[in-house]
Amino acid sequence: MQIPRKLLVIWALLWEVILCVNFEVLPAIDSQTQNAIRSQRDLMLNVTIDQLPLVGVNLRKVILNNASTNDTESLLGMQSLMKNGVQNFMLELQLRNDSWGVRDTNLDLQAFLVAFESFINKTDDNLSANILTLHLNISTEELPSNSTSGDDQSVITVDPSKPMLNLTYVLDQFMGRFRIYTPDDLRTDRQLGSTFDTYGQSNSGWPTLNSFLYLKRKRVLITEVSNRLNYSEVPYIFNNTILHYDVGNKTLETPNTIGELLYTSTISWRYLEAEFTPAEIQQYISMGYSPVISNHYSIGNLTQISELLGSSIIWSWGAGEPIPAFTTATPKNSSSLVAYNCALLKYYSTNNSAAWIVGNCYDKKQGLCRYAEQAFDWEVTEADDTYFAFEQRSECHCSDRYQFALPRTPLELTSLVIDLERSGTQDKEIWIDLNSIAVGDCWVTGGPYATCPYQKVVPHRNFVDMITPVSVSCCVILLIVFYLNLLRVPIHSNRKKWRKVVNELSKTELDGVPL
Repeated sequence: MQIPRKLLVIWALLWEVILCVNFEVLPAIDSQTQNAIRSQRDLMLNVTIDQLPLVGVNLRKVILNNASTNDTESLLGMQSLMKNGVQNFMLELQLRNDSWGVRDTNLDLQAFLVAFESFINKTDDNLSANILTLHLNISTEELPSNSTSGDDQSVITVDPSKPMLNLTYVLDQFMGRFRIYTPDDLRTDRQLGSTFDTYGQSNSGWPTLNSFLYLKRKRVLITEVSNRLNYSEVPYIFNNTILHYDVGNKTLETPNTIGELLYTSTISWRYLEAEFTPAEIQQYISMGYSPVISNHYSIGNLTQISELLGSSIIWSWGAGEPIPAFTTATPKNSSSLVAYNCALLKYYSTNNSAAWIVGNCYDKKQGLCRYAEQAFDWEVTEADDTYFAFEQRSECHCSDRYQFALPRTPLELTSLVIDLERSGTQDKEIWIDLNSIAVGDCWVTGGPYATCPYQKVVPHRNFVDMITPVSVSCCVILLIVFYLNLLRVPIHSNRKKWRKVVNELSKTELDGVPL
């Protein structure tokens, strides 16, 4: 028996009402952090989705567990994690008599997906959209009576008469096929030549983030790590062969050479699930892993995860960056030109690390160049110049076949740090191809004349600047009209008195032409 469509709509609307309540488990991120996260997403648009650094959580360990007694609050906690930049989720499921359930909770999969899709709906625009990955781990507990194991004892076969046991039906009803990137979508993209690997176009590669989000309008990729599903019955879900999923300890070597970096980059979907410290999670991000946090939390102490997220979500910008241009101090009585809208890579030789900072575009610095489309072949220019001199369409001081560039992933940033360390570079600030010249809080690549893709979207502060004068004018006009209406009242109510005054005055006037 299928659930009526009206009931599904009511269910979704009820969840939206719950979300309207101002309930934040984690502190909301500020606009500065949002700009940093958005700029990272935008500079990775030409990176294939299997190479993205996706910080994640094991939901059972972090929020959906026995320690969290209120399932609604737990789902709100999950959404709070998503708002803070978490993009990757391990969900442990168990098969119940009539539906799939979330292990160690009273939630069924339908309720989880309603909350998951609600976040997707709220962020389904060019400013906020990002890829989400959902990994399903099917419990090995004893199966209910209405399901069996197939010839392969690990593969589950469910009762086809119960739609809530049909994962394809559940995903269709509670998330929607059009949001999910499926194995069929990947096969089509590979046939069309729209997939790439480390070396370029490849019929065994993956689409870029730009293609995934904006050309195909997808948001979610789902895998199953336990290998217990019959994939002929679940065409929306990838099997675990596409993943390199480590638990507890990493199996990949720490890359220290260009060859090792290249090898790591040929491995798709690199995950490490473990209990991390802030230093460890930062280290594994730099090694090219997507960390899956399995530290034990609950709804009551979830705020303690903030330190881990702060050490991993933003891998590029330094602390407190990017600083808004209008907050940067300008020297008094200075005749020099100032425009704090360009990004510098700041290298620290003491601990061999690097981060981005905002700099004055008119300062003269060396620039960073990359060889053609090689991800790990870098060059720092010999000459110092302003940011504008490194515009890609002009002679920008880069050697032949090198172009003004920036690291687009943590692995690329690691390769640059290795290169700077081995060349004996001391503390240095280097121009990179990233600026907000077009729009103050929109960081783009492509040189100083690159346009902001969100210019058609009016920023909040610009909208306020535009609407405030109009609103004030309207209020003034309404007040004037209201005041004039008040003045008309005594005139109408004392009409006879005014007529008498006019008549008395007319008697004093002389008829005829004055002499």
